[in-house]
Amino acid sequence: MPRIRYFRKKIPFKLSKEFLQESTKTIAKKKQRWLTFVKLSLSASVTLMIAVFTIVSYIHQTEIAERNRIQDERLANATHDKDLEIANLTRIQDQIIANITRYHDLEIANLTQIKDWEIALANLVIANETKIQDRQIAEENRNEDRAQQQDLHYETVYATYIEDISTVLYKQPYNYSMFKDNEKKMLYIRRKTLLTLRSIDSERRSQLFVFLHENNLLPDQSSPNTTISLVGADLRHIVIKSPVTGQYQFNSLSLLSLNLMNATFIDCRFTGKINFTGSIVSNATFSDCTFENIVTMYETKLINASFIDCVFKKETQMKDSDLNYAQFIRSSFDKLSLIYVNITNGSFIGCTFNGKSQFYHSEMQNISFVGSIFKIDQKHHFDQVSLNYCDFRNVSMEHTKFENSSLIYANFSDAYLNNVEFSKNTFLTNSDFYNSKYDWTHFTETVLTDSRIDLTDSKLHFSNVILPNGTWLINYNNIMKNGDAETHCWPNHRENTISEWSKTNGAPITYYHKKASLHSENSVTGNCSFKCADADEQMCIMERNITLEEFIVFLDDNASNYSISAYFGSDSECAENSTDVLISGSQTTFKRQLQNPYIKSNNGTIQWKPAKLEFKLMSEKKGFFTLRVTFHKNSTSCLIDNIEFRLKQASNKKPS
Repeated sequence: MPRIRYFRKKIPFKLSKEFLQESTKTIAKKKQRWLTFVKLSLSASVTLMIAVFTIVSYIHQTEIAERNRIQDERLANATHDKDLEIANLTRIQDQIIANITRYHDLEIANLTQIKDWEIALANLVIANETKIQDRQIAEENRNEDRAQQQDLHYETVYATYIEDISTVLYKQPYNYSMFKDNEKKMLYIRRKTLLTLRSIDSERRSQLFVFLHENNLLPDQSSPNTTISLVGADLRHIVIKSPVTGQYQFNSLSLLSLNLMNATFIDCRFTGKINFTGSIVSNATFSDCTFENIVTMYETKLINASFIDCVFKKETQMKDSDLNYAQFIRSSFDKLSLIYVNITNGSFIGCTFNGKSQFYHSEMQNISFVGSIFKIDQKHHFDQVSLNYCDFRNVSMEHTKFENSSLIYANFSDAYLNNVEFSKNTFLTNSDFYNSKYDWTHFTETVLTDSRIDLTDSKLHFSNVILPNGTWLINYNNIMKNGDAETHCWPNHRENTISEWSKTNGAPITYYHKKASLHSENSVTGNCSFKCADADEQMCIMERNITLEEFIVFLDDNASNYSISAYFGSDSECAENSTDVLISGSQTTFKRQLQNPYIKSNNGTIQWKPAKLEFKLMSEKKGFFTLRVTFHKNSTSCLIDNIEFRLKQASNKKPS
């Protein structure tokens, strides 16, 4: 906002004396009037102040009275509220006391009732327990009486048997009057024995077995006319333990087709040939037993049987038997033969195989050979055996051969393998050779896919193997011998036969030439080639069979590629299609053929031209082929050399 300026009017300063006097009077009058006004104002203001004071005092007194009245009302209200609160609290307290008293009375009543129930229930439980105890005591007494009666029955039956057999054996007049010959006597003892074994308990069965042994009645292969047959006998749960006075010695024992389930033989000696054929020996235990001669177990059930610290001094033969979960612990075998045996989940722990061991056509999955020793004296052989998930840790294995077997997920950790051979379509997929020691160990025609093995070990030898990373290691030397005509290759060769080939028509020969006569660009054909000696008169045909048995692990529909190749040559002129190489498979529809191109040579040097054909067979599993080489008529100057047949891993199967 703009500032307003005030200006004084300039008056000329020129006044008279009269004017000054007049002005003085005027000023005096004005002062007098002002003083009068001030006096009047002061008088009025005193009265006003008294009035104001009076009003203010009245207002103040009114306010004080109002505050007192409000305070009195508040006090009265507070007193009233307090009285109401006290009354409510008193009423609530009375109700709580009444409720507590009622709840206490109910609780006392409930506790009293529960206590009465508990006492009644305790009395009922005591009564029931007493009744049950009385029943148990009565049942135990009955069982004891029954057991005593049963035991008395067993004892009576057993005593009667002993008395009867003793009478038959040793009371001559009674014996002669009853039996005409020894055969009838043995038949009578057999019948009595079988009936008695079914009628007595395991303790007396054991005693009866010992009685038969002591009286030379146990079936003896060397004395069939003076011993009894126990075929069909019930020998379950018998316990035969040699006394401290000396071992039981069982000679040529023939335990055929009987029941030895849960039987136990401790510290016994078996001399002569022992035969368990057709018997049930499941859950049986042989501990610290010695088998002096051949042990035969054909079609025997040995499920969960145990042979602990046993010695087999001669051959042990097991065939067509069931040994699931059977255990051989710290036992020694001179010669062991398992053929068509199922010993899945079994074990040979800490065992020693001294002589030749044979495991043929058997199921041995998840079996343990931990700490066992295969000694060098004889060769041990596993053929067509399933050994998947088997445990060979810490095994010492010498002169052992695995072929046509499956050892998938087998564990050879910390094993010692000396002159061990894995061959002929043996599968070691996912097997483990961690920290194993080798000495002249061979892997031939085996599959090692995803296995853990040190391929750099100089004592390992590989041939025709699928390596752990899936690549193929192929030895081509043995696929087709003398495909290069170098066998029996020398000047003036006059033999009518060609090694590894058969002549089916004409006179094919091994033709000798000097390397100097070869074309410098194709000097890889050696000293000899194949030629038809009488091609001017007739065609020449020679044939051979090719088998890939040594390469069976590679013969897969989608993984194998095949190829046939040859060198066609001439030292003058060879017309096109004058010679051919034909290969055919076991399938009648399969044929592949290589034919020579036109070849012309100058200066008498041999000109060579290679040819090659690759193919795949979608269902060829056996790896059997026929190769035929034909020299057509008028092909005298034509040569064939370096005939090769190969297989290789298909590109889509190579590891990434």
